[in-house]
Amino acid sequence: MKDVNEIAPVLIGAVLALAALWAVVGLVRYLRVDRETRASIRQGIRIRFGWERLAKMAGLSVIDKTPTFLAELVSREGETPKPRVLVPRIKVKPDRFGVVVRAKCLPKVGLEEFQRSARFLADAWRCTRVSVLPDGPGRVVIRAVRLDPLITPTEHVPTGAVPGSLDTWGLGLDEYADDVSLPMANVPGVTVAGLPGFGKTSLINKLICDLAPSDAVQFAVADGKVSTAHEGDYADLTPRLFAFAGDDLAEVPPCSWTPGDWDM
Repeated sequence: MKDVNEIAPVLIGAVLALAALWAVVGLVRYLRVDRETRASIRQGIRIRFGWERLAKMAGLSVIDKTPTFLAELVSREGETPKPRVLVPRIKVKPDRFGVVVRAKCLPKVGLEEFQRSARFLADAWRCTRVSVLPDGPGRVVIRAVRLDPLITPTEHVPTGAVPGSLDTWGLGLDEYADDVSLPMANVPGVTVAGLPGFGKTSLINKLICDLAPSDAVQFAVADGKVSTAHEGDYADLTPRLFAFAGDDLAEVPPCSWTPGDWDM
């Protein structure tokens, strides 16, 4: 008993030190991220600590009437242990646009049950939208979007590196903040349509900037909104174009270009 009393303060001190270290690491991570990610971290904390109550309210729980071995040991003779209410275990990972929740399924609480409860989870978590998809056997992944990626301005910085593949066109993020790519292999043409000011030119400029470092790609531009190559949306890209046409197709001033002329 004396040894236990001597060891107990050391163990308690070690536990408190680990808890303090964990808190410091969490605080540093919180301060280093951007404002939107901080909001998602706070949202993730609310989700984690309120999950058990919310899961029971949303019908994502199951009653286990079979007592555990420990419950049978501590129960009195002739007394039946109370049934347990089980909820799926979750792991929460925040990002700039919301949180990703991974959950383990239970008997009678699987993919379909989570999908039926998606709209309740969206309301409870104050999200723009929630999707539920399978994440392997017995698991689901719940994407809770707090900040809508479709209406959030984004910034693309070209690296100047030669692309490893010319078969795909990175379009950006979808409504769940997942990367979207368009396969380009054996595609004879692509039409980009939309209202003015909705990002058509920015999307094409991104494609040109990403593919420009490759000598295997050539660019010819016909821009009916301007008269010369040094005007309009593609003026900065003129040195990388081998041909340009403005509002008069009869006058097509060719732009000479050789590999290495265009500095990203």
